[in-house]
Amino acid sequence: MSARSRQTWNPSTWRIAVFCWVALASMMLSGCGRSTPSPSPQQLPPIAPAPVKNTQADVAYIGAERCAACHREAEASYRHSAHSQALAEPNVESEPSDGEFVDPKTQKHYRVYRQNGRLHHEESIRTSTGEPLVLCDLPVKYVVGSGRFSRSYLIEREGFLFESPITWYRAPQKWKLSPGYEHLNRGFERSVEIRCLVCHAGRVEPIERSPQRVALPALTIDCERCHGPGELHARKWEGAAVRRGANVGRDDTIFNPANFDRQLGEDVCAQCHLQSAATVARRGHRLLDFRPGQKLSDYLAHYAPQSPDLEMKVVGHVEQLRLSRCYQSDTRLTCLTCHDPHAADAPSENTKVFREKCLKCHTEQACQASQESRHAPTVQDNCVQCHMPRSPTEIPHFAFTHHRIGIHQRSTDQVREKAVADELVLMPGSPATTPLEELRNRGLGYLLFSDSTKDESHFATYRAQADQLLRQYQRNGPTDPEFNVALARMNWNIDPQQTLLYAHAVVAAENPSPAAWATACMLLGTTYYDLNQPIEARPWLERTSSLRPSADIYVMLSNCLLLAGEKTAAVAASRRACELAPDQPTYLQQLIDRLTDIGELEEAEALRPRWEELSKYQRRVDSMRKAAGEKMPRPR
Repeated sequence: MSARSRQTWNPSTWRIAVFCWVALASMMLSGCGRSTPSPSPQQLPPIAPAPVKNTQADVAYIGAERCAACHREAEASYRHSAHSQALAEPNVESEPSDGEFVDPKTQKHYRVYRQNGRLHHEESIRTSTGEPLVLCDLPVKYVVGSGRFSRSYLIEREGFLFESPITWYRAPQKWKLSPGYEHLNRGFERSVEIRCLVCHAGRVEPIERSPQRVALPALTIDCERCHGPGELHARKWEGAAVRRGANVGRDDTIFNPANFDRQLGEDVCAQCHLQSAATVARRGHRLLDFRPGQKLSDYLAHYAPQSPDLEMKVVGHVEQLRLSRCYQSDTRLTCLTCHDPHAADAPSENTKVFREKCLKCHTEQACQASQESRHAPTVQDNCVQCHMPRSPTEIPHFAFTHHRIGIHQRSTDQVREKAVADELVLMPGSPATTPLEELRNRGLGYLLFSDSTKDESHFATYRAQADQLLRQYQRNGPTDPEFNVALARMNWNIDPQQTLLYAHAVVAAENPSPAAWATACMLLGTTYYDLNQPIEARPWLERTSSLRPSADIYVMLSNCLLLAGEKTAAVAASRRACELAPDQPTYLQQLIDRLTDIGELEEAEALRPRWEELSKYQRRVDSMRKAAGEKMPRPR
C-alpha cells in the first residue's frame, strides 16, 4: 500500500495518492468497478486427490518431538540444518558481538547490545549539540536466518511483529542495514506478517484475523512442514513391532517427497523456494491450507515475465532450475538429486560429491574447457563453479548458487533495463485453469506485478492490463474477497465510492484472508477520513489499528476521537503514533497539542525540546539529500 502523509484532519493537505494513480484515472478503471459486485462465489476450483491420507484437513499435527521418538537419527541431523534454524528465539551467548553503525542517508545511529540476558536493538539520532537522542530501544523477539548468510531480527510491540533495521551479514562480518532499508529506512515500522513468516516457521496461524499478530504452533520448520501432519502415521506405527529397515512398502499415512513424482516432491520445496514475479492465490484457496502431497498449483498460480529474468534471487531456485536444459531433458533431476534436507551440513564445499552427480549423465569428454583451466587452483575441476556459479542476489552481501544449470556468460546474464513492459505468463508447473479463472488470476497477477516493478514507466501498463482482465472476468465470473480487495485498491484515491463499495464487499464476505480483511478495513477507514466523515471512519480505523497498526492510522484515529470530544482517547492514539514513528516531528506536535488541550501542560512542555531536535534533524537530512540530488521520499 502507498504510504499516507503525516498531517492532521484536512484531507486536501495530507492525502498523497498512490504513485501515478490520479494521472491514470481517465485511462484506467473506465469500467472496472462500476457495477455492483457479483453474488457470492460459485463452486471453487477443485483440489486434486492426493496419494496420501494425511492431506485431509481433519488430520492433526503432532509436533516434531513425537516424530523424533521413532526417527531419532534423522531428527538429530536435521536439528543442525539451516532449515531448522530459519526462525528461533535469540540465544544471547551465540549471537554476534555487540556493535554500532550509522545509516549514511538518514544519519540514524544503530547499536546492538545485551542487557539483563536479552539482546537489544537501539535506534538514535544526534542532536544539534552532538548528543544522542534515542528513538527506539527494543528487545529482540526472534532471529530470522541460520547465520550462514545473515541474521535478521524481529521485535514485538503489543503482540504485533515488526522487522528490525539491523542485520548481521556473515560475508563482511558486520552489522548493517537490513535488506531493503538502504532504499527506504523507516526504522522499526516495517510490519512482519504471515506472508513473511510462512517460509521461516513450521506453522503460522493468525490471531483474530490479523496478518501481523500471529501464533506459531511450530516455531521452526519441522518434520511436518515437509511430510505433512503426523497423526495418522503415528497412530499406525506407535507400539508396532517393526524391525528397523524392514521393507514395509509405501506408507500412505505420510508424505515422503522421495517416493512420489517429481512435481509433488518439488512442490514441498516450491512453497518457499519459488517466489515468482506475481504469485496469486487461486479463488477460495490459500497457501496456509496446502499440505505436502497436494499440488501446489491447486493453491497458487505463479506468473513470470515472458522474457525470463536471469538475475539470481534469494528465493528463485525452483524457477531457475526449471529453466535448465538438464532439468527439462531428464525427469529424474529434482531438488533431492543434490540436496539432502536431513543433512546437518550441506555438501556445498564438497566438489567431488556434486561432480559425481553431474557425471552420472555427462562424460569427462563433454566438457569443452581445457585441462589447464579445469584444474586451475581456483576451479579444481568443479562443475558447479562454472555451470552453477555463485552470483550476487537482490540482497546486498548475499551471493547464492545460481540454480540455472548451463553456460553462464556475464554479458547475457546481467539484468538490463527493458525498453518495453513484460507480458506475464504462467510458469512451468503452474498449469492454467479454466479460461474464466485465468482472467481473474492473471489480472491479479498484473496488479501484484505493478506493485513490485522497478521500472516506474511500466507501472501504468501493468495497471491497465490488470484493469482490462479484471473487467472481463467481472462480467461473468463469481467474485471473492481477494478479487474485491483488488478492485478496492485500484480505486483507492481515485473513486472513493467504488473503493467503499468493494471494501465493504470484502468485510461482508464469509471468510476473507487476514490480509484482505486488514486491507479492506484500512481502505474503509482512510477513504471515509478523506471524505471528511470521521464518524464513519473511526470504527474502521480502530479495526485497522487492531489488525495492522501504523503511525498513520493512529494519527487519523486521534483526529476522529478529538472531533468526537474524546480528548483522553485522542491523546492515547497520538502517543501510540509517536511510539511507532518516533522520528516524525509532525506526530510529536500532534501529541503536544493534544496534551495541551487536556491541560497536561507539564508533559507538553517537556516534549517541546525533543520536537525541536526532531525538526532540526529532519531539515538536516532533507537538505543533505537535496544537495546530493537524491529523489526525496514521499510524505508518509
